[in-house]
Amino acid sequence: MSLFGAGLSYDWLWLAALVVLPFASYLGLAILVVLMLTALGRRFHPIRQVLWQQGYGLLTLGLLISACFAANPGDAWLQLANFLPYFLLVGVLSTAAQFRPPSTTLTTISQAIVLGSLPFSTAALIEYIVRFPGIAAQVSDWRIFQWVFDVSFVGHRAHGGLSHPNILSNYLIVVLGIGLGLLVGELRTREQDSSLKLSAIIAAATGLAGIGIFCSSSRNGLISAVILLLIAGYLARRRRWVWILGLVIVSAMVTGLLFLGFGGRSLSLALFTQDPRVAAWQIALDLIQQRPLVGWGLGGFSHQYVPFSVTNHERLFHPHNLWLYLACDTGIPTMLLFCWVIGRTYVAGIRRLMADCCNTPLLAYSLGFTGCILFSLFDVTLFDARINVLSWFLLAGIGVLAHSKPTHAVR
Repeated sequence: MSLFGAGLSYDWLWLAALVVLPFASYLGLAILVVLMLTALGRRFHPIRQVLWQQGYGLLTLGLLISACFAANPGDAWLQLANFLPYFLLVGVLSTAAQFRPPSTTLTTISQAIVLGSLPFSTAALIEYIVRFPGIAAQVSDWRIFQWVFDVSFVGHRAHGGLSHPNILSNYLIVVLGIGLGLLVGELRTREQDSSLKLSAIIAAATGLAGIGIFCSSSRNGLISAVILLLIAGYLARRRRWVWILGLVIVSAMVTGLLFLGFGGRSLSLALFTQDPRVAAWQIALDLIQQRPLVGWGLGGFSHQYVPFSVTNHERLFHPHNLWLYLACDTGIPTMLLFCWVIGRTYVAGIRRLMADCCNTPLLAYSLGFTGCILFSLFDVTLFDARINVLSWFLLAGIGVLAHSKPTHAVR
């Protein structure tokens, strides 16, 4: 039987959906919807049971209660679509693990996600170079570069075709985490039969993802990338060349910041101390104090925001922190329940990694999801379905791999 329930073709459909998602989001989402509905029809009761046991039933109840007391009920009910379908994704993948060990399929999907990022990382690098004033003046009328100048952002920032630099940065953070997990896992298991060519391509795609993060000029992305690199370096600390490579990467980042600035802005302490996020966080805290139990309903922060309360921001859709966003819009109890449900799966994955260091796919999924957590400290990107799907798929993969049979140098 297939990992996803009915045959090998289903595995390839899941892989195709996740790979095509960043390129053609509607097509990728359509394939995922069909696959999840098919799985729901085949094993509705196991999926319902697993979701209830993992706490998603209570979490759904908390979101529904919040929507009932929302300041803007219409928007709150509509925005449930940013959560409830992804709970089903977790249930579908969790029950599919009953069929066979999932490590092979999930590893193939993780490799495909990393390789699929190459066009976006390359586009980000080209865009960053083309946006330099001297070069931009010469090529702005070239048809081949029109996609670069059709979208304008404050500063020298690349979007790589993903609509916004922060979306690109979050996507590449996920890719960077997965890629580092695959590479470090291979080093730790000392596989002799692995494809050197594939490993080299994954290493190149991972490195290019790091460059793309720099080109997006996302402070959040850069901080997250450095932390992921430090974690990967620690895990592979017995390899001296890893430390040398890490030193080279960090040195390159520092050099780039010093000479190229940060998104067209010179590097200074004011970039962080005068960040508008601080004012947004204060607004969120004030709103949480007013309605701590049920929140303002999903989308409530945006509706309660007074124009220009944060300098130069007429509208603000979220407080740029996932936990403040959840507490403000759904209430503190639902936010804590959210942390408990997600945290149980994440911690189970970490514990399994400590006991089974050869679990390469689990390491890849865990580092990828760690990147999601880090990025969520300073931004909320669940409104983008592409990022949302990848985040929940990684979490579901962690849950499946954490409870699968022990691996022995599995790729």
